Amino acid sequence: MKKLWIIIGAVVVVALAIVLFITQPKKELKETKIGAILPLTGNNAVYGVAIKKGIELAVGEINMKNGISGNKLNVIIEDDQADPQKSVAAYKKLTTINKVPLILGAVFSASTLAMAPLAEKDQVVLLSPTSSAVEITQAGDFIFRIYPSDSYDGVFLADFSSNSLKAKTTSILYLQVTSISEIVKVFKEQFELNGGKVLDVIGYNEGDSDFRTQILRIKKSNPNVVFIPSYLRETAILLKQIKELGFKKPLLAVSSFNDPKIFELSGNAAEGVIFSTPAFDPESAELHVKNFVQSFYKKYDEKPNIWAAYGYDVLKIAASAVESGDSNPIKIKDALYKINNYPGVTGNTSFDQNGDVKKELKIMTAKGNKFLPYETK
Repeated sequence: MKKLWIIIGAVVVVALAIVLFITQPKKELKETKIGAILPLTGNNAVYGVAIKKGIELAVGEINMKNGISGNKLNVIIEDDQADPQKSVAAYKKLTTINKVPLILGAVFSASTLAMAPLAEKDQVVLLSPTSSAVEITQAGDFIFRIYPSDSYDGVFLADFSSNSLKAKTTSILYLQVTSISEIVKVFKEQFELNGGKVLDVIGYNEGDSDFRTQILRIKKSNPNVVFIPSYLRETAILLKQIKELGFKKPLLAVSSFNDPKIFELSGNAAEGVIFSTPAFDPESAELHVKNFVQSFYKKYDEKPNIWAAYGYDVLKIAASAVESGDSNPIKIKDALYKINNYPGVTGNTSFDQNGDVKKELKIMTAKGNKFLPYETK
């Protein structure tokens, strides 16, 4: 009988423990929130979707390793369709409702510049993965970017044209948007400073699809090289029409060209295009790059392009600053300024006193449906 009461007592204790466990309020897992503003729909969704994939891969890796200081990292992503007004609306939502201390974005310079005054006033850190406009340099103390400024890109390409291609004349056919227009301005100034002559500067609008008149005008000018900075859709159409009209001159593009989708959109019309790009090489033998490429392929069943690489890097850099800054925007800002040679998959990243990135560029070319390092002839 004594043993029976002992057993009954043990059962009661266990039952009470189970009841207490079930009914006890569960402790909420803390989370660290940051925002992201990307174009996920519309004409420029190709960039935003790739960046989003890179961000989500990085978030998964961080949360698998105990998050940020034990807190789960939660990135709240808003779609701005590359529209500055929608970017501002998304910024207000993230800062007033979600109360994030840091926002990744925007992708395009016009949107970043539209948000910058608000972020500076509110002391919210704005960290862009890909905005390149020159004006961002002076946009404020809380504004950062991990993508090189147009002033650097424009000078780099102009010097390459003059020194490596030995071009004495050039024509420019470009998409009239903020970031591209700034590259054109800087390229033109540097090319002329090098002693070259700019024969044509012709702009067109986003969504245009017939460039034959402009191409024939440039063909008549007969420049040594043609600079064609644009976005992917317009570039593909332009290249097809250049080939159709039998115009054969060296073509220079910017890093927006660096997407394998260009081969799908333009076929062999992309062959031989020369372009500048930050240093992301999916075939790199560097261990951290190989791991990124393999993890990305495992998650998405596709190889990462440069935009996915920038999404991955921008999140990892942001997370390191948030961890150092303890979710305080001022401390996060100070932590970003202290970053020196962060080993990203897009190259080593440091920030100068203006929040501009210090990062190397390289020259690539399209050859046989691949992007290969350009070799000077």
